[in-house]
Amino acid sequence: FFFKQKTAYEIPKRDWSSDVCSSDLKTSDNLGAAYGIAVTGAMIVTTGLAFLYMCGVLGWSLALVVPLFALFLLIDLVFLGANLLKIADGGWFPLAVAALGVLVMATWRRGRAAMVTKREQDALPLSMFLEGVRPHHPERIAGTAVYLTSRVDQAPGALLHSLKHFKVLHERVVLMSVRTEDVPRVSDDRRIEIQELEKGFTAVCVRQGFMEQPSVAQILMLCRQKGLRFELMETSFFVGRERLRAAPRSTIGPRWRQRLFIFIANNALNATEFFGIPPNRAVEVGGHLEV
Repeated sequence: FFFKQKTAYEIPKRDWSSDVCSSDLKTSDNLGAAYGIAVTGAMIVTTGLAFLYMCGVLGWSLALVVPLFALFLLIDLVFLGANLLKIADGGWFPLAVAALGVLVMATWRRGRAAMVTKREQDALPLSMFLEGVRPHHPERIAGTAVYLTSRVDQAPGALLHSLKHFKVLHERVVLMSVRTEDVPRVSDDRRIEIQELEKGFTAVCVRQGFMEQPSVAQILMLCRQKGLRFELMETSFFVGRERLRAAPRSTIGPRWRQRLFIFIANNALNATEFFGIPPNRAVEVGGHLEV
């Protein structure tokens, strides 16, 4: 009776291993589909960049480059076409990530262009600003003021704001512009360009490669080698910090795209940290800008 009862209440067996294997197999298939589209897409992008490099930088002949890279592109497109059949099985994920990245970069580029246009509309030419500087108006105080600006032919906004609030100018005013070249690194002999202006103003143009991180200490050292000396304890760095607001009409695009650019710009690394300026020598002058 005991054995019969035990047999009657016996739990039916289930093959759990088959379920686990099928679940793992499905996950592996999705990962493989996403990986395949990501890799083949990267291959096509690499082929296009290599084509532009060979033609634009190395100056190869189109008669040689076009047939060669057409063969590479044809092979890449065959692999990509085979993987596009797996979009619904997980291949959509790298495409979604790529689309999001392109959207963010395009929004940033369009927003920066709108900011440059807005600044140029409100900018004051440096020559006009220097015409208004008199020997004792405004008052000149001891020390050096370095204003970071994108263009040395215009009076920086930080300079105008500081003059508006403090009513004074330093004895020596340096307008420093940092430009990123389309090369990984720039040699030290062509990194710094110094132009002496009138009334105690000096323009310094700094060139750097896209693989280099700008450093104020290195820039000052190179300036000393070219005859422009700085006493760090008597030098103040003025940095403009603009708070962006959405304009009623903007070239960036719809309202959501304006808010996306403002969110990215307001959370970007500030100039003081980016250029490695000592915090105790930096002065941030704020303002509002509608884009």
